[in-house]
Amino acid sequence: LKRLVAIKILPPDAADDEMRFVERFENEAQTMAAMNHPAIVAVYDFGETAEGLLYFIMEFVDGTDVHKMIQASGKLGDDYALAITAHVCDALDYAHSRGVIHRDIKPANILIDQEGRVKVADFGLAKVHDPSMTSGLTRTNMAMGTPDYVAPEALSMGMVVDHRADLYAVGVMLYQMLTGEVPRGMFRMPSEKGIGTDHRFDEIICKAMESDREHRYQTASEVRHA
Repeated sequence: LKRLVAIKILPPDAADDEMRFVERFENEAQTMAAMNHPAIVAVYDFGETAEGLLYFIMEFVDGTDVHKMIQASGKLGDDYALAITAHVCDALDYAHSRGVIHRDIKPANILIDQEGRVKVADFGLAKVHDPSMTSGLTRTNMAMGTPDYVAPEALSMGMVVDHRADLYAVGVMLYQMLTGEVPRGMFRMPSEKGIGTDHRFDEIICKAMESDREHRYQTASEVRHA
């Protein structure tokens, strides 16, 4: 069809891995292909080469990612951080309404194209939250995702992670965009760091990052509204 695409492949040596990468890979392709949202990277096809190499073909996003943007400029302006967060919340609201939890929201997985459009990528750890589906793709007692963005409940034995883990990660990412730092240990709120950040962001970050998920925002649209 003469359109530029991105092709993601599963390294051949990962195919026998105990973490069941083949199933995860297929799961990611099917999960993303089932979604149709302007802020989620579109998947066009999934397959296997004659040599047994698994791949899927997706929309090519010509641009950068939020992680690279933070690296390049130290931190992002309030307005930009706000706009990116809003689009990510829209994408998550859509995914969550279809029972899909991303589980690895972080700046490197948020792409920005040349026109400034925000695209959430990499649903590789996505979990379809449906009790009737026991795919076993998320191993028990195993926290998936990138450590700094993983919600506390994901580290608790026997706790089932739900969509609110994504909202925790949004709080971490918002803090990082505003300050250029990842919130670790006893961290100070952005408005206390002398960088001129609007103090109203503090409340949003605090609530999104509540260690008890019952005290967090309960939906992505709530974060968006705040």
